[in-house]
Amino acid sequence: MSTYDTVLSMARQGETVELRTMPATEAGVLKTLLAHPLVQPHILLRQGASSSHAYLDKLVARMLHAYDPCALHAGIYARGQEELIGTVSLQNWNRYENKGVLGYLLNPLWWGRGLATEAVGLLLDYSFQELGLLRAEGRCRGDNLRSERVMIKNGLTLERTLPMPGSPAVVMKVFTLLHK
Repeated sequence: MSTYDTVLSMARQGETVELRTMPATEAGVLKTLLAHPLVQPHILLRQGASSSHAYLDKLVARMLHAYDPCALHAGIYARGQEELIGTVSLQNWNRYENKGVLGYLLNPLWWGRGLATEAVGLLLDYSFQELGLLRAEGRCRGDNLRSERVMIKNGLTLERTLPMPGSPAVVMKVFTLLHK
């Protein structure tokens, strides 16, 4: 079995959440989650990204159908439940340098319960143990204290702060974790 096949069948279970491959039937739920007004400001960190239906459709397709060989996306589900409540991903995955960028989002109805922290921890464990990742990077807007706490609780440390493209008053914080 190739690494790619292993990634596609990734499933991990924690105390309160499970990470699973998302079926194509989750497209509507995922698009609604990505379009949520409380989630939008935190996922559109790239200059030029938009919340248009076409952009969200493309993003959903990439997440569900593994079109990007440099990314791994998994659904976050409350343990034992079938409802998709978020996603966790390894983006910009460089297999030669064994590094990648974390991505995660959670339905705001589930915020404040430690579920994103647990899901990110499961992905980090999988990435370091199974994929051979040596360096993980996480990014968040400077005002996203929830996301910052998720990374800190998973052992990432603040490496640098960068101005956001097109918004000099807003900064992006970059956190890193090196595999021991």
